[in-house]
Amino acid sequence: MLRCLKLKYLRHFYKIKLSLVLILLSIFVTFIICGCTKNETEDILTQKVTQDNRTPITILVKYAFSINNFEKAVEKKFPNIDIVQVGNYTANTTLAEEYKARLEHDDLTDIVMTWPLDVGEEYWDDRLIDLSGMTFTSKYNTSMLKPITRDGKLYYLPGPATIRAIVYNKTLFEENGWDVPKNYNEFIELCQKIEKTGMRSLQLSLGNKEVLDTPFIGFNYANSFSKPEDAKWLDNYNNGSGSFGDHFKPSLDVFQELIQKGVLKKNDLNLHYQDSQNMLFTRQCAMTEDSNLLAHSAFEQTGSTDEFALMPFFSPGEDGDWARLYMVCYIGLNKHLTESENKEKYDLVMQLMNYISTPEGQEALSSDAGGMFSSLKGMPLPSEPEIEPLLPALKHGRYAVFPTFKNIQDSLREGLAGMIDGTLDKNDVIKMVDKQNTSSSKAISPKVIGNAKKDFSMIETGNLITDAMRAKSGCEIALFLDNGKDGRYNGKGVSAKLYKGDVTTTDIQRIFPDLKHGETGTLWKISMTGKDLLNTLEHSITVDNNNSGWFYYFSGLKMEYSPTDKPGKRIKKITTAEGDSIDLNKSYSIAVMDYSVPDKYIKKCDKTNIKITDIITEYIEKQKGVSPSEDQRFVIANP
Repeated sequence: MLRCLKLKYLRHFYKIKLSLVLILLSIFVTFIICGCTKNETEDILTQKVTQDNRTPITILVKYAFSINNFEKAVEKKFPNIDIVQVGNYTANTTLAEEYKARLEHDDLTDIVMTWPLDVGEEYWDDRLIDLSGMTFTSKYNTSMLKPITRDGKLYYLPGPATIRAIVYNKTLFEENGWDVPKNYNEFIELCQKIEKTGMRSLQLSLGNKEVLDTPFIGFNYANSFSKPEDAKWLDNYNNGSGSFGDHFKPSLDVFQELIQKGVLKKNDLNLHYQDSQNMLFTRQCAMTEDSNLLAHSAFEQTGSTDEFALMPFFSPGEDGDWARLYMVCYIGLNKHLTESENKEKYDLVMQLMNYISTPEGQEALSSDAGGMFSSLKGMPLPSEPEIEPLLPALKHGRYAVFPTFKNIQDSLREGLAGMIDGTLDKNDVIKMVDKQNTSSSKAISPKVIGNAKKDFSMIETGNLITDAMRAKSGCEIALFLDNGKDGRYNGKGVSAKLYKGDVTTTDIQRIFPDLKHGETGTLWKISMTGKDLLNTLEHSITVDNNNSGWFYYFSGLKMEYSPTDKPGKRIKKITTAEGDSIDLNKSYSIAVMDYSVPDKYIKKCDKTNIKITDIITEYIEKQKGVSPSEDQRFVIANP
């Protein structure tokens, strides 16, 4: 049995000749067939050796959802399964576009764990297995299956959901004698009491436009969204019937009251996720909106020893306390699994889906986050102490996935922001959203900047990025991180790949990192000795206290690299692109993205303000047609 890296390297897997497969396998013991895509090359470079006698099952893991403990549990329970994680770690703003591109180009893993749900529905029937007749679907609450069923077909199972609500500083509450409110009026009174101390009460990061939905829906859910007639009205409105004010004028009144009472303020529109988290942990505010994951992370982020807990959202009136379910993923299966040549893998995946549909499987799937809500029948509520104030609402079924508006999401957010900054009133908002709801104007298509003559692999996409950086900077070498694999994602590297056909501005955003650690995505031109260059390539950067490092794509070099070897022994052979040895004492000019290489190795640094997305765009526009490089600069070596 082949001992190999988890490197999926497919080139039209179902069309390739057996003789070619044997040749590839005889040359590279680092190649493993582990997916069901019919698409061009996709390579998943990880740092974990596959064990003997295991069949690899690939899983597309959605943005910011970890299944590392799930992988361990599965591989312990099923000795013939090897989980290979594929991180769908494109920027949050382009997550839907990335998954839609995978669907469109038939580039799916064996199992997909994706979010949001309503992406690429036109491809579901051709790309995903209809699960509606599977026995394991009967184990899920019908109320959670019904909203995701399409014309009697079920293409996804509901994965676990994070319980989101108002996170508050429990220690601060106890020190000041503040009681957790029981209803909307008590919540407003509490906020005003806290505001009088000079501290912000509820701090929401409204600079992220999607967060504007949170106070509007959260404090109106019981009265405007929770009943069957509410859902029916909203469905009719989404189809162009009625006026927003007919149903939501009272909700806009509640939103206006939150502004008048000082719960929402104009300055909130300038704050982002990290701002509100830091303010909560440093006692600049008493509450924000998030999950128990945030409640667990105070010490890690700031060293705070305060304790945090969650209280529900409150709507005016009785039974107004509600918890928000935030679906972390929906689970679907690649339709190619049903083909005859995949029968063995199909049977294993069915075993895995049956396992997921048990309490044991649900606990494993949720174990990285903890305190998650399961859609499986008979599952107990999470027992984490942080969510104790939410238990009355959860026990009485007052929880839901907050809806989105089909046509008016953008204009509603614009209108709510206008109410907060004082430039709009509720009547202005009603007119705005009604106009967008009945508008027949089509969404503006992204700009086409060039054409890809073939599908790119991840490595080939990395090559393109570094070639563009090197050409723009005039440096000898360019480096750009991979985003990490096998459940370890650093958010600083290549996050997707290009496909054959038009290349648009959205595609540039798809392949670019999700910058959440202070990076600006701009070009640095640095100098580094040959010795420090080798150390950088061997060890990369430290992320989340993991010292094993990731790896770089590059331009201006040729390298044989063994990622499963220990740092310091990964590079088997390296030269410049011209074939010259690396001079340990020479200073090399290197183009990098800001904060993507170890600081200690940088001798000089020219911090430009040039965005790398602009560099890639300009490069493709000039080339017009781009193809994967064929220079074999990145060779995966035997461990």
